[in-house]
Order: sequence, then C-alpha cells, then structure tokens
Amino acid sequence: MIDIEKIIMKNNKTTALETDAIRTHLRLLGHKGFGVTELRIFDPVPMVAYADNEDDAVRLILEMVGKTTGIYIGVQPRPPHLFDLAPNRWVLAQSKPHSNCATDHDIEYITTCFWDIDVISEERSKDHPASEEELQQSLHAAQLIGREDGLALNSVICCSGNGHYVLAPLISIPVDSLEVARKFKQFCWQLVKKIIGQVSGVKADSVFNLSRVMRVLGSENLKGQATSERPHRRAHFVTDPTPTRLMALHHMILNADVESSIRATENLSGVIRCDLRKLNECEFIKWCRQYPRQVSEPLWWGLITNLVYLEGGIELIHEISRLDSVRYDYADTQRKIQKAIDAGYRPVSCKTIVNETMACFGRGRFQCSRIGCRARAPMYMAVSHTIYSR
Repeated sequence: MIDIEKIIMKNNKTTALETDAIRTHLRLLGHKGFGVTELRIFDPVPMVAYADNEDDAVRLILEMVGKTTGIYIGVQPRPPHLFDLAPNRWVLAQSKPHSNCATDHDIEYITTCFWDIDVISEERSKDHPASEEELQQSLHAAQLIGREDGLALNSVICCSGNGHYVLAPLISIPVDSLEVARKFKQFCWQLVKKIIGQVSGVKADSVFNLSRVMRVLGSENLKGQATSERPHRRAHFVTDPTPTRLMALHHMILNADVESSIRATENLSGVIRCDLRKLNECEFIKWCRQYPRQVSEPLWWGLITNLVYLEGGIELIHEISRLDSVRYDYADTQRKIQKAIDAGYRPVSCKTIVNETMACFGRGRFQCSRIGCRARAPMYMAVSHTIYSR
C-alpha cells in the first residue's frame, strides 16, 4: 500500500481534505473496470502518466503539486494497452507520429458527460483569473445545465478556479462505432448551446471529443496573473459529488439526433482549419469585443460572414454577440448564421467594413488603422491562404 500521508506531509500545499477531493473525483469518473486513467500537465514541459489504480493516481497527482499551473485528468477511461507508455510514472509527452497521449480514436468507453463553462471579460482576456462576481455567472449557467432532463438527479457542479464544470456520470457506453462518438458530441453540444445564451459573460468550451482532459478537482489552478481581487483558486466540488449513474442518460445519448447537425454541416464548403487566436490581432474583432453596443446590424453581419466558415467560428460569433446583453438572442443569432451558410455569403471585406454606409444612427463607425494590411477580410488573419476571390 502506498503511504499517501507521507507525500502529503512532504508537500504542505496539500491537505488530507484536498486529497479526499482527488479520490472523489477519480471515483466519480468511474474508470475502474473500463481501463486506465490518463494524467497530463502542460508546463513547464508537457508530461503524461497512466495509472491503473486509485492510489497510484493520487500519488502521481501529488507529485506535481506546486510544480505546474495545472494538473489534468482524462474524463473518459483510456484503454489498458496505453498503460505501458507511462506505467504509473510521469514521462515526457510526445507528439505524432509517436504520441504517447490518448486520442479520440483510442477511447473505448464513455463513463461521464462533461461541460466546461468559462468566464468572458476584459480582465480574463488579459490573463487574469476570474473575479468572484464573474464566477457567479458561470455558476448560474452550470446550475441551468444541471436542471436539464437526465441531469437533475445525475450531475455535480464543480468550480475549476476560473469557471465551472458540470459532470454527469452515466452507465457506461461502449464506443463501438463513429456514430456513438457523434451522438455523444451532439447530445452534449445541443444541451449546452440551449443554455449558454441565457447567461451573459460566459462561454461554453467545446469539450465533447472523447479524449478530453479536465483539471483535477482538489488541485490548484495557477493559470493567469493573480491579483488581490482575482486570486488563484483550488478546483473544488460545489454540490454534493455523489450522483447516481442512471440508465436514462445512457439512452438519451444513444438516441441523440445527429442528422440535423450533419445537414447543417453539409451546407458548408468545408470547415476551414485555422488559428482563431490570430484574430486577437484584428482591430475589427477587438473593436467588436470592446464596444459591443456600438456594433451596427451591418457590421454584425460582416462579423458573422467572416467567422462562420472558420473552425470554431460559430462559437466565437455567439461569444462576441453575447457581449451585448441587451440585443443578444441565441435563436436570432443562429438564424443569421444559418442564413450565411445557406446562401453561401462570402466574407465582408475590410474595405466594406470601414465604409461609412456600415454605420447606423446611434451606433459607432469602425475605423481601422491597419487598413491595407495583407488581410483583405478579417477571416484571413486566422488562415494563411485565400478562400474566396473577388
């Protein structure tokens, strides 16, 4: 038996109470009997470990306390054959083609649904932790998700430090086809997108791929530059972490309708792979974030046409649109998005966006100091090649 207490005494940042939270998290995910547990850290260097029992998983987590900004755990169990890549020990993570980290194609069982609600604010975009007021918004969104059918008696809310998680354990689902993975993703996304538009200042991360990892509950979230009003926090349970694994959620996932999602995707010429982070350099995108109530209807349409075809762009449209809590409506935004897709609208160019005709009375007019840069439309800041010719 591993003496966990000795490890706790060696690291004064970890208490027995926090270790109990780690154990509870492991049991909540329900990996035992379905595979092994993957653990990850991303800094100061990426590392991975696989544990085949609870005690070793706890030991491996405690070894990294205070050495990294975050310790993460695979939500779904990993197949046993991956254990040999890092058996109950930390090793350097390797990238393809010799990756020793789990991929979506590796996952054989689904044991838990996972939703990740993050805070959106100017201070968060500057790499500061969330404030207590902001966390109340992500908590509210998590509470709404937890009241949905199949989750009311079968979910637990957790604080990640800068947002909130909703975890819902279920009777395990074997992943015996790509269809199962699609149904799982569709069920989780359909539920969260119905809720997220009701709460301002938050966004839902797209965490529905099968190999997703999450922060270990009981561990510290040291990401971002802390201040007295925005401190680092420990990830913890908010509600009682003893939900029942119900068969109802199992059936709801397997009966999810993926056809509507497939039909919508088929209307696209193809989701364009890109780096959305590069859009942070675009003055138009920054202006829309900073002055959401000055964005006229034509400028909003220009934003939609530039983001709708990008990978992750639809979620970003909702994220930016929600910043205007007075005018934002999820269904209306989704209708505009679908209109752009169905009609095949090309991205509105920078030259058009800065034209005075795009401004409306009572709203602002956008002016770009970088007009004439290599990007003829905002979307080209995120992609390296021309998609449309004019």
